[in-house]
Amino acid sequence: MPLPTTEDRDPQSIGLSKKTDEEVLSLLLDRQIAALKVAAEAIPQISRASAALQRAAELERKIGYSGAGSAGLTALADCLELPGTFGFPPERMRILFAGGAENLLRLSGSHEDDEKSGKDDFETSGLGAGDILIGVSASGSTPYTLGTFRAAKAAGTKTIAIANNPNTPLLLEADHPILLKTPPEIVAGSTRLGAASAQKAALNMISTLVALRLGHAVRGHMVNLVADNAKLRQRAQRILQDLTECSPEDAAQTLEAADGRVKIAVLMLREGLDVRAAEKALILHDGNLRAFL
Repeated sequence: MPLPTTEDRDPQSIGLSKKTDEEVLSLLLDRQIAALKVAAEAIPQISRASAALQRAAELERKIGYSGAGSAGLTALADCLELPGTFGFPPERMRILFAGGAENLLRLSGSHEDDEKSGKDDFETSGLGAGDILIGVSASGSTPYTLGTFRAAKAAGTKTIAIANNPNTPLLLEADHPILLKTPPEIVAGSTRLGAASAQKAALNMISTLVALRLGHAVRGHMVNLVADNAKLRQRAQRILQDLTECSPEDAAQTLEAADGRVKIAVLMLREGLDVRAAEKALILHDGNLRAFL
């Protein structure tokens, strides 16, 4: 019986010890690039998944992520990054990680074998009908992640699955399956390499497309960020200057008056509104700044 691709060995891994450091690193990079390229084949699936996530976001539903091991870490990273990058409300984000926070440092593998734990974590997550759950599993058969999906189906939560082996349970049970058919790993089974790179690329594509459609990314700027540190304040001021052609001083003062909210500051500068009026105007346009640009 043939091995799943994620467990198979890349023929080019034979004899690595005889190669120079530069040759090994070049091969590793080449295999990472090959893994990333498979995302192009999945663009139709990624597009459908993005549309489903956009609908959930527009309806102000909760967005969950589930996974175990390295795939779970990839899911966790996306979940944690979206509020800061695109302003997704953190109170509506959920992460279901096999073993919980205590397992983040040790990454004990036994937790991923517990389907019931996945079901239990889902049931305590607050996710329900109309919400959406994104599950990531290189094998496509991780019991923990399957447990979260089966509980999601029972609760009426829509599901997006990202996996690297075809015809696997997670893909078959998902409302929106995404197959990333990555080649075998240079280190057989070490899916933190090529498979995880493809997973991260797909997640980046989904979230960035959704942010564009929601008006959170405008003219190449992340306009839904809240500037709450020095780096972000500087970035927000540059965004304001680009979108309104204001002076650095006006950008800094308006951003402070808007409590670091870039969209509000843009409307204050472009439309001559105060904070309250800018908030109301933005609500009338579903938070999308494009109508004013």
